[in-house]
Amino acid sequence: MRLNATELHRAMHRDLGQCRFYAEAFEFGVLKSRCRTALTNLDDWARTTRASTPWPLCLSVPIRSAIVPEPRGVVSIITPWNMPVLLSLGTLVDALASGNVCILKMSEMSAFTTRLLTSLLSSGAYVDADVVRVVNGDVEASTELLRHRVDAISYTGGTNVGRIVALAAARHLTPTLLELGGKNPCFVTRHANLRCAATRIAWGKITGNAGQMCICPDYVLVEECVKEEFLKELIGAMDEMYPVSSYADHDDDDDGRGMIEVERRARLRGDVGTMISIEHAERVVGLVDSTCEVIYGGGHHDVKNRFVSPTIVEADATSTVMGEEIFGPILAVMSVSSVDDALGFVYDRFTSRGEHPLVLYIFSHSRHERDRIMNAVPSGMCSINEVLKIGANVNVPFGGVGTSGMGASGGRHGFDFFSHRRGVLVGDNTSTSRWDPNVWVITPPFDDRKLFAFKCVAKVPLALDRLRPIIKTFVIPLALALVCSRFYPGVLMALKAMKP
Repeated sequence: MRLNATELHRAMHRDLGQCRFYAEAFEFGVLKSRCRTALTNLDDWARTTRASTPWPLCLSVPIRSAIVPEPRGVVSIITPWNMPVLLSLGTLVDALASGNVCILKMSEMSAFTTRLLTSLLSSGAYVDADVVRVVNGDVEASTELLRHRVDAISYTGGTNVGRIVALAAARHLTPTLLELGGKNPCFVTRHANLRCAATRIAWGKITGNAGQMCICPDYVLVEECVKEEFLKELIGAMDEMYPVSSYADHDDDDDGRGMIEVERRARLRGDVGTMISIEHAERVVGLVDSTCEVIYGGGHHDVKNRFVSPTIVEADATSTVMGEEIFGPILAVMSVSSVDDALGFVYDRFTSRGEHPLVLYIFSHSRHERDRIMNAVPSGMCSINEVLKIGANVNVPFGGVGTSGMGASGGRHGFDFFSHRRGVLVGDNTSTSRWDPNVWVITPPFDDRKLFAFKCVAKVPLALDRLRPIIKTFVIPLALALVCSRFYPGVLMALKAMKP
């Protein structure tokens, strides 16, 4: 990646129109962090760990137990177009760290980045061609890949295709990691710092690959009493970070300055980015119709060049924009009378159907309020007073729940998915004598004496549990007192002897 950063950014810019800062911060930087984490901790992750042997198994001494991480074998990795470098190479890092052989299928939608990564990974200069094999193609190629049995599947993409992947994996009982999406809600309460909330939501929605990230804010639920102030701050944040002048159309001048302006506008649009395709741009623009009210932007779309301008709409439960994941630079805002009203909306519309968001965003400085929302709304992850940044933290599991996915990736969590944790028990007691109680109790013929002995042995942990409070209260202090009474006089005598 370090040697080919310029070429990778150029390919990403052609696919998604993103600037160099976005590539470094959101893709290359996070990928480097995942690589460093794996290199630093791999010995610890792959180490065989001791496990306790419970009563009465431990009576058969010597006996010991352990957990041994092992590679799953051959794994298929199917990645999307929206973050083509991070989601392809990041998942590959997790799988290779676990010792697997990988089949990588990247999206044909991000054609330039996929073509470059295929060339680099297939060259033999960076990874062994016998360890990583790249498979390209459209839907037919993915279907054919899923038809074959592998030892694990990782899929990142939409919920509908996720169901197809899960069904194909079920035919072979293949463990599957699904990182899907969903409509990520942002709760903005009266106890929030409204300027902070507005700025971070605007930044996360637009700078987050023009809304084309599975962890982007999808819609905002703001309390009615602070709605006007929040919208004022939100529009101000949009104007400050993504001014209309940076992407609005201008007529070409006769003196040739029109082409200069077009080039400048194309460069500045990198702060927003473009849609992956014309069809996707048309879909996103089509979500804004008469069922919602545009309160910011929405008038400078350039669908032929895949550009959708940042837009804020005021919506309700029946709006078209609330019917599916937006996945574009359009932010829907709904006002609610209270937090209870917001929780009721999310439950009725999504939670009751098992449609849980990948990330739940909460903006509030009331701990009680935050806990209420977290407990009421299931989600794969939760971020409080921040957006997007949780996706860059390799120390927490990245994954969904319900329709937003299953399993988790990143750091230790990705290593654990691509590994099988084999349990091992080693018994070095080779006794077969009937005089050995362990042999006598568990071998036929069985009678009432053996049953009574077995029940008595099984009750020992229960008795110890009942005695533990007594031991902590009386026995330990008594033992410490006895030790002190035994050695304290000797210590005093030694100190007196040391005095001149």
